Amino acid sequence: MRLSTLLGPDLRQTLEQEPEALRDALDEFHEEDIAEIAEDLPLDDVVALMRALPDELAATVLERIPDERRADILEKLKPEEAATILVEMEPDDRADVVQTLELDLRTTLLEVLDQVDPEVAEETRELAAYPEHTAGGIMTTGFVGLAPDTKVWQAIEEVRRLSREEEVENVYYVYVLAFGDKLQGVVSLRDLILADPGQTLADVMTENVVRVHDMDEQEEVARTIAKYDFQALPVVDQQGVMLGVVTVDDVVDVVIEEATEDAQRMGAVTPIEDTYFGTGFLAYWRSRVTWLVVLFLGGFLTANVMEGFADELQRAIVLAMFIPLIISTGGNAGSQSATLVIRALAVEEVRPADWLKVASRELAVGLCLGLVVGVLGFGRAFFTAEGPGVPLALVIAISIVSVVTVGSLLGSLLPLLIQRVGLDPAVSSTPFIASLSDVVGLLIYLSIARALLHLP
Repeated sequence: MRLSTLLGPDLRQTLEQEPEALRDALDEFHEEDIAEIAEDLPLDDVVALMRALPDELAATVLERIPDERRADILEKLKPEEAATILVEMEPDDRADVVQTLELDLRTTLLEVLDQVDPEVAEETRELAAYPEHTAGGIMTTGFVGLAPDTKVWQAIEEVRRLSREEEVENVYYVYVLAFGDKLQGVVSLRDLILADPGQTLADVMTENVVRVHDMDEQEEVARTIAKYDFQALPVVDQQGVMLGVVTVDDVVDVVIEEATEDAQRMGAVTPIEDTYFGTGFLAYWRSRVTWLVVLFLGGFLTANVMEGFADELQRAIVLAMFIPLIISTGGNAGSQSATLVIRALAVEEVRPADWLKVASRELAVGLCLGLVVGVLGFGRAFFTAEGPGVPLALVIAISIVSVVTVGSLLGSLLPLLIQRVGLDPAVSSTPFIASLSDVVGLLIYLSIARALLHLP
């Protein structure tokens, strides 16, 4: 039986008459598929579905539903029902869900959680208190932490017990804690299995443990996991006390989120929190209007430059024909440089302190690129344009070389400057670089034309 058939108009009847058959049918499908179909169902049907599912499955499905829709579902459920589902979530996922709720609903659910499972409620409050984009905000408190004098065989038994009881999400490492739960070492599961059962964890552990602090930015956590190729990374406080772990599946979500934000900023769009269709009209409009207005106002500078050279353009009207060619070439070169430098900053291949090296490199590359394109521009102006012939062709060629070089420098140095002052370099979006290059390129072009063509 197809899931789409079950979750159609006869859903309520199926839930009322054959709930066991529905549960059996849903066992054949992944939670993501169930969540995807639940997004398209009427709210009352989704709530009925949540009530029919086993709490553990309902929890994993609810995690995958967009924030706004999920809040509506939790509000529609009885507080006791919602709290029972939340208890089944992993600590980090539960905290993420609670953080997205309105204050009144969040307070109500936490109060009910206090009655259902006080320990879970306290854990959720602690995790939800961390800023959203920090290591503490994405960590889970489920990990295996044992004393240094624990025997290897005892550690293996503890891993088995915690896994059976589902007290930890994923077991990749055993962490060795001492002196008030301070992180002393780590043992991978492979090393644990291969070790002599009679040895202690202190005998087999790695003492130099790569770790992050709870207030570190999530981008730093993602870079660290990628750099060392870990499956999980311990999170400690300023005193070295272990608080939790960030697993690789959480980092994948971080990477996707950060890449999405950077892509949106580079397109001159304020990042949106929800999906394309999940974002309301007003929020979607606000995400685009600010930068569009800024870029439009920036276009006034281009008009001002052309107005300042109005006499020259009237006396040599052929110059106007090449304006789009000149400014688009400079803008394209600047956008190329900006894209490469922003990416290099993101993966820490380049730092703001490297600005002189970057400038030297972009100056050389810009000149070489400009010469290639400048030769093409010279030919276009000399053979096909009416006007002063060689002088005009020289103006076009020199202008192209200049605007490509300057555009490359602007596109590479502006992201470095923005990061230097503590902002996200992605805000130096390619449209912004292109608009700035348009103004500078037009100024360079008309100034060269005035000088070489001896326009009064």
